[in-house]
Amino acid sequence: MDSAIWGLIGTLVGALSSIGTTWLASRSSHHLQTVTRSHELAERASSFQRQTLLDLQEALHDALRLTTQAHIQDRDSHLGGTTWGSNMLNEPLNEDLRLAQRRVAILNERISDENLRTKVRELMGIAHNALLAKSPIEARANLQQCYTAGAATLETVGTVLRSHY
Repeated sequence: MDSAIWGLIGTLVGALSSIGTTWLASRSSHHLQTVTRSHELAERASSFQRQTLLDLQEALHDALRLTTQAHIQDRDSHLGGTTWGSNMLNEPLNEDLRLAQRRVAILNERISDENLRTKVRELMGIAHNALLAKSPIEARANLQQCYTAGAATLETVGTVLRSHY
């Protein structure tokens, strides 16, 4: 009888240790899957931010270039005798500028860095003020401020972009 009891106890211990190891392996596997899933999600988010920031850099360059072209068109019109601020931009430039500003606005809302989003909004406000200036002197001053803010904003974009690598 003793050997039967010890056999039963051995079987129970074996079964319990098998259940315990299975549970530990399952728990460990679940934890690894969770960590892997978390890393994959973080990498996808970081990849999305990288691409958005790269696209934002291009969009900002385009918007600033088109703002400069609009200023030049206004200046040339003013030098031709038109009152400052009464000149309408030619249609292709006006549409390109509108699309560039729209693209910057859309990309800006995808950025996770609040400080950068604020800088981009401020930059676009300055660019807008440069286009709506009431005099050539005011327009030139706003355009200079736009270039300074643009350089600082693009530097911040680069810093945030590097943090996602």
